[in-house]
Amino acid sequence: MKEDRISLYRFLSIGFTYPEEKFEDVITKSIEMASPSYTNLKKSGYRLSGIKKLKSGLRELLQKGLDEWQAAYTSLFIANYPKTPLHPYESFYKEGIVGGDISEMMDRIYKSCGLEVFDDREFPDYIVFELEFAAFLIEYEESCKPMFEEFFFNHLFEWVPDFLEDVINFGKTPMFYKALSEIGLTFLNHEKRVLKELIDER
Repeated sequence: MKEDRISLYRFLSIGFTYPEEKFEDVITKSIEMASPSYTNLKKSGYRLSGIKKLKSGLRELLQKGLDEWQAAYTSLFIANYPKTPLHPYESFYKEGIVGGDISEMMDRIYKSCGLEVFDDREFPDYIVFELEFAAFLIEYEESCKPMFEEFFFNHLFEWVPDFLEDVINFGKTPMFYKALSEIGLTFLNHEKRVLKELIDER
């Protein structure tokens, strides 16, 4: 089950990445690779939902083409007039601004585990980086044990579910991102209980 959880975190991270050239191939391959993990986790008791809608949403975006996909992502998460509706950053949810103290804190957490953010176009508390870091911590927990509980319970679980709910509830969100958020929300709701049990058993 550990490998399946890592796979879901990485899949969610990829899904929320800004769509570049060949991104449709990356997403299609990611869905193919994550589907078995999705099924395995459901068999293990995770009440996941959204995969069928995700595939329909992907077909919808592919019909529009990359330019429209990028425009949709930008208008949702980067810049829109008069107000960007959704902010995929922990600092926004905790401080009301993008790139605040939380962002610097996340940078220190990554570095304490020997990692650095190499994409300087984004803040360290960007959802894509935090989801990828979650996968890293589960895979290499022993190498960064002091940060495990701190990151999941004082960072990831404190804001990502709220962000995913906002994506789902925003009326103009394309089906792909609604479904991706539904998968993420149902996964993290169960994941929080699993990690709490693992920590309590230590």
